[in-house]
Amino acid sequence: MLSRPPRLASWFSLACCLVVVAAFALARPAHAGAWPQAEDGGFITFPIAPYQARTQGYDRRGLPNGFGTQRSLEFGPYWEHGLTPRWTVGMQPRLSATWLDEPHNRNHNFGLSEVQAFARYNIYLGDRDTVSVQGLVGIPGVAQRSSNPSMAEPNATYELRLLYGRGIPIAPGINAFFDTQVAYRYRAGPAADVLFLKNTLGIRPFQEWVFWVQSITDLGLRNGRAGGADYSVQRLTASAVWDFTAHSSLELTYLQEVASRHVPRGRGAVLAYWYRY
Repeated sequence: MLSRPPRLASWFSLACCLVVVAAFALARPAHAGAWPQAEDGGFITFPIAPYQARTQGYDRRGLPNGFGTQRSLEFGPYWEHGLTPRWTVGMQPRLSATWLDEPHNRNHNFGLSEVQAFARYNIYLGDRDTVSVQGLVGIPGVAQRSSNPSMAEPNATYELRLLYGRGIPIAPGINAFFDTQVAYRYRAGPAADVLFLKNTLGIRPFQEWVFWVQSITDLGLRNGRAGGADYSVQRLTASAVWDFTAHSSLELTYLQEVASRHVPRGRGAVLAYWYRY
């Protein structure tokens, strides 16, 4: 039977939850970004996000003792709505299922992992540039936290984010865009806080198609208390969106984690349906 030293077990189980949540964060519509939604307009997406990573087991002495596999599937409808010309609000509940398969150690967990709600205020909107500020609250879910792998955070998360976007006309009918976001995530309880960075570069070469690539960084600030999760992960994504009607789109995204600290690296995907109103 594989076991982990108490300290390793605490951050590992929390880290599994964080990787699932982080992987699913890419399901948010990147080309909305810093731009506000039109008043009384907005969109909702219905994404399915599978994810897989290799894990490392430890024996009672804390020595590596065999690899395993973590698999997860997440569904999290995401909604944005233009409350006024400057205020955009939204929310996202996250329903998750995760399986941990190691030698002599096979466990699973499922349930509501988190509910996020946010409000974004557009500070400046020019012909090509826009600047916004956003506040977000992550409410802990009701999935079993004592299970291994853990899935729901025991404490709330609070985030303050600054967003900048710029449209780039290239040729008639061809437009590109750049979006950069930086945020500080305060995680209540013993877990370390996180500095979040996201850069997006996209292009619409045809009227019905949008493509973008992203660099997404969660940088743990190592200010957590004993037993609290403390991790960093760097992800790269590539996405394609097909607008098959005036109000409906399909998105396909591929995710690859290229660097990490205290969490296993994995890969995932997102298949999402968007409805704009």
